[in-house]
Amino acid sequence: MKKNRIFDRYGRIAAVDHKYTGEEPSWDGCQSWTIEKFMNERSRMFNFYNYYCSSKDLFDDLINWMVSNKYTKDQIKAIKSGGERCVSFTAMKLARAMNNGMLPTREDVMEYIKTKPGLSADEPHNDDVYVKDEVDSVIRQNIVNKKSQASLNSDDGVKMISPLERLSNKVNETIISELEVMIDDNDWAESQTKVESINLVQLLKANSIPVKGLKEIYNWLQKYETSLQNAIDKENEFDVEGWAFLSKPAIRNRLKAIKDMILQLDKYSATNKKVRKPRNKKVKSAALQVKKLNYKESDDTYGVQSVSPLNVPGSRMILTFNTKNRRLGVYVADNPISVKGTTLKEWNEDKSFSLTIRKPDDIIPILLKKTEKQFTKVIDGLKTKRGIVNGRINKDTILLRTL
Repeated sequence: MKKNRIFDRYGRIAAVDHKYTGEEPSWDGCQSWTIEKFMNERSRMFNFYNYYCSSKDLFDDLINWMVSNKYTKDQIKAIKSGGERCVSFTAMKLARAMNNGMLPTREDVMEYIKTKPGLSADEPHNDDVYVKDEVDSVIRQNIVNKKSQASLNSDDGVKMISPLERLSNKVNETIISELEVMIDDNDWAESQTKVESINLVQLLKANSIPVKGLKEIYNWLQKYETSLQNAIDKENEFDVEGWAFLSKPAIRNRLKAIKDMILQLDKYSATNKKVRKPRNKKVKSAALQVKKLNYKESDDTYGVQSVSPLNVPGSRMILTFNTKNRRLGVYVADNPISVKGTTLKEWNEDKSFSLTIRKPDDIIPILLKKTEKQFTKVIDGLKTKRGIVNGRINKDTILLRTL
């Protein structure tokens, strides 16, 4: 059963039924796997994504695959405009797997296919080519459709207008036109006494004018405000002459009405402006965080190999082992640990420590197989002096365990 929350905060599939499906396939070291293990894991990958995901969930993975394969912005835009239905779900699953490190093909795939009854292939298997063919086909079709639409618009003489142009037209037809009528009204044109302002707030609400449509109204009002003020201050001879038919008190009355309407716009803007929520800091996916992590995959001397680095981001405890100086690093965190470059971040300095293991062959199996409570008791019993840790992972460091 698919859950609403498909991904965890690090971009991994939240495998809620992992007891039955296993965790999301990890492709570390897949180039050295046997071909049977590689193909079995590839097959499990399809079933895993079928179980947890839809094409909508993996659409971003397809876009990320396009970015890494240097598609242009226009080509990516063509796929985005088509939506998740424009490319097959199979292509999206392959794109995510390749983003996570799956090889698109191997030299021994064809030999494997020949040994399996019912499987056949005329051409070498390559998942990268498969996804590329589908994506390129959609892009070509999009170009054809655009040309057809452009021709249709040209033939019909239809002029497309932008949303901003449409809003501007609406403001002019509903608000500016009312202001023009007000200026031409007999009271405004001739009266030497007090004049009334329009209830702009009511007019704006009645016509559902958004805040971004107020700019033209502000410009209209401010033009008259400047002209009237110039007439009073005698700053501009054209404005003085233009309002010469009115007495000074009459000009002040009109200036007061204009300022009242500007104040109405200020209140309307403050009331209707959408408050943008503070943007949450985007957490990088586990794959991006560990992209440059420099660690040792395995060590024959001590017979150990590192866990997948994809498990490091989000962990609350990490055990590392430096094979060069036999130094054990114990990183404990109050919040999920993250990775930047080749350094662990956000671990608790007071709770984390390092120490030298004198008998690695005895201690390492305990660290790998026992519970946290059990191996902590063993570590506490070691008499070697504890030191600090700096979070840096290097080519001699095994990622022993994550919790």
